[in-house]
Amino acid sequence: MKFAPLAAVIAMALSTSACVIIDADDHENVSMNMTKSDLEPIYGATIDKDALVVRVSSNGCTRLDDFAVETQRRDGVATFTFTRKRPDLCRALIAEGVDMRFYLDAYGVERGGKIRVRNPIVRP
Repeated sequence: MKFAPLAAVIAMALSTSACVIIDADDHENVSMNMTKSDLEPIYGATIDKDALVVRVSSNGCTRLDDFAVETQRRDGVATFTFTRKRPDLCRALIAEGVDMRFYLDAYGVERGGKIRVRNPIVRP
């Protein structure tokens, strides 16, 4: 089968650790650690004007208040950690996930500040 080598390459790529930095239009940086953990897996994170936009899996009922957000500041970087408080038990699987907007001023992050997201990144 031709799928075995491809599956091995994909598995190896997903198991390696990396740091991704996204330079948004506003010159704000988001870095994401791609490591395994008990945190909510996310599909990605970006900065859109004054909000951190995190794409998460959804079965149709995912809401902003389903997430607990922990922030820490160190060396000029605001670190965000997202954990899901309630599972989404609806049945409308949304394959590409949904975007959750977390407004930065609510977390004391100034425009142009550096942001790190600790959650693992997965493919939708």
